[in-house]
Parts: sequence; structure tokens; C-alpha cells
Amino acid sequence: MMTGCNKSTALYKPVIPANLMQSCDKLNTLDDGTGKAIMLWAIDTVAKDNECAAKVDAWIEIGKALK
Repeated sequence: MMTGCNKSTALYKPVIPANLMQSCDKLNTLDDGTGKAIMLWAIDTVAKDNECAAKVDAWIEIGKALK
């Protein structure tokens, strides 16, 4: 039996989660200078930034795993 020409390692395409294949949400502009508007804008902006940062971190981990 000759095994020298057989494939010993199969390469698989990684499965990328669907949420990582979406663009980051656009940030809203601050149109009003009232305290309430600023607070709502800040909360929305921080939430969107945190979600986008998590996606970037996930892509970095995928890249490291593929090395």
C-alpha cells in the first residue's frame, strides 16, 4: 500500500458567522445640544462602537487562527 501520494491533511474553509459579514452601523450626528439629546446620542454611539469593536476583534482572532 502506497500512502506517499495520499492527502494527509484536508484544508477546510472556515465558517464565518453572519454577524461578522455585516458592515458596522453608521453613527448618528448630533443635531441638538440639549442634555437629553447628547446623552441619547452618546449611548447610541458607544453601543455601536462596542459592537463594531467586537467584530474587529473577532476578525483578528480568525486571522490569528488561520496563520
